[in-house]
Amino acid sequence: MKPWLAMTLGLLTLGGSAVAQAPAPGASWVEGGGFYHRVSGGFGDWKGGYLRGVFSGAHNVWYLDAKGQEAFHDRGVYGALANVHSFGSRVYTQLSAGGGTGTYVLPDLRLDAALAVKLGAARSVVATAGVTFVKAKAIYKDRAVSGGLVWYAGPAILELSGRINWSNPNAVRSERINGAVTLGKTGRSLVAIRAGAGTEGYQLTGVAATLRRFRSQEAGLTWRQWMSSRFGLVLGGELYHNPFYTRTGVSLGLFRGW
Repeated sequence: MKPWLAMTLGLLTLGGSAVAQAPAPGASWVEGGGFYHRVSGGFGDWKGGYLRGVFSGAHNVWYLDAKGQEAFHDRGVYGALANVHSFGSRVYTQLSAGGGTGTYVLPDLRLDAALAVKLGAARSVVATAGVTFVKAKAIYKDRAVSGGLVWYAGPAILELSGRINWSNPNAVRSERINGAVTLGKTGRSLVAIRAGAGTEGYQLTGVAATLRRFRSQEAGLTWRQWMSSRFGLVLGGELYHNPFYTRTGVSLGLFRGW
């Protein structure tokens, strides 16, 4: 199983973060698709399309992401650029920057940085530590620290990560833990299952009062199926719940590798 694919399977939501993975030379591809999420409580459904590219070299992998969406009755586009750079056989870094348009959903700016180290003689366990800065719409900003472990356990990749976030105004603290399992074989079929739970400081949805200081849970599944050595399809499902609404969605895309 290619390390770059584990990272990609983790990035189910553009602008989100995942445990950084080491680059794999020669593993490049492009993907495009669409998504639809049903949102309860009259907050407004999500729908849109995305385009993603992964371009790999000997020591660097570049990730380009773009999407256009309508969410909570707010339309906007989001773009991000990320780089994973290897320093020898054990250490690598991930740097990313992104930003979006719209009135209140997509952030104006998001910056992520992470350091990863392969552990043990077999280098099958990867430990990461990272920081995040988000400038949301209006007066809201976030700063976070995160850490995680990835274990390449034979035919499976197991991931566990946690994050502590401070949202301003008022330095509202929130915590979150996430886990993921990826099973299968590159070039045939891969299934990634993920789940997360914790607290959130603020969430901008367009309602009169900003949602604040609440707990939420989420789960997702992604199935990546190769139809040939170069082409394939990817199907995803997602469930998110908080005390104010429930969001359930599906996504469908096509990819081509080289």
